[in-house]
Amino acid sequence: MKELVLFLSDMKDRDVGICSVRQGFDTSTSMGEIMFQFVGILSSWEREMIRERTLAGLERAKSEGKTLGRRKVTNETMTARILELRNGKKSIREIASEVGVSRGTVNNILKVA
Repeated sequence: MKELVLFLSDMKDRDVGICSVRQGFDTSTSMGEIMFQFVGILSSWEREMIRERTLAGLERAKSEGKTLGRRKVTNETMTARILELRNGKKSIREIASEVGVSRGTVNNILKVA
């Protein structure tokens, strides 16, 4: 909302008005400026409501014991194999192609280990 007010005052300083045919307001008038700010307030409120519902849904899913996020690509066997190959002086690219994962996954596992 703060950005919207700053934008409006910046446009007013430059003698620029915004006219919306669909919403029916013109910021060069005081009534149009109020309407524009009101639309901004409603948008901000709607964004907050979405955020609250999302957080409530995540909390409910956690309380039900659901695992959130992306599924793991590797398992303990793959991790052990990656570490074994790296100790055998194999390159990251060779390890990735042999185990069947991306180079990024190999790097992430080696960072943690």
